[in-house]
Amino acid sequence: MITLENFKKYKEFIVVEAPTPLRTFSSAMHNPGYGEYTFFVNRTVGIDYFPEDANEEMRQFLNERNFPLEQTIAMMTAVDMEFAFIDCYEEGETSIVIMVTAGLGNAVDVTKAHQYAYQPKVGTINTFIFINGNLSDEALIQALCCAVEVKTKIIHERGILDHKSGTIATGTSTDSVCVASTQTGEFHQYAGSITKMGTLIGRGLYETMNKAVDSYLAFKKGNQ
Repeated sequence: MITLENFKKYKEFIVVEAPTPLRTFSSAMHNPGYGEYTFFVNRTVGIDYFPEDANEEMRQFLNERNFPLEQTIAMMTAVDMEFAFIDCYEEGETSIVIMVTAGLGNAVDVTKAHQYAYQPKVGTINTFIFINGNLSDEALIQALCCAVEVKTKIIHERGILDHKSGTIATGTSTDSVCVASTQTGEFHQYAGSITKMGTLIGRGLYETMNKAVDSYLAFKKGNQ
């Protein structure tokens, strides 16, 4: 199982080391897509972070800390890891552990982004969902879709704007999501919005991400 004990916090990153490889579907910066991975890294970088090749720089970062590249999922954000929120949720025989960091300085309305030239800015919502359950490939993808729906719902409720278009944002331009399953325990063929798995993700991520957004907005207000 994945529990809070699997999370190790360091100054500039948090890592989850799974006891066995997890079935994973993600949009992570390092090793995106579908696969089986053991290490999951959420990393803080500075607001002035603009290397020539961010992917290569990330590989160097992981190498220097002895993370095996072929076994590691990694994301990055300008949000300090002290503002990472990690919560556990249970529903019957299935449990999930969620980690979120939320930076909103780069909020974008995807339906309006074609109207203006994009300029890179810092701001990312990173979401990790670890599932103690057995998911079909279909359910794994549906779980990721549920996570994106929750994110967009929260941004809409909070009135977060795309500063270019002035419309409600749908996310940031660099958001990353990772869903990882232990493939043990209760089986879930589906994980859509009205399934047991989908509603567990909906409830849990809504609570955890709102905490992360609260901390981001409070921090920005205190530094104005």
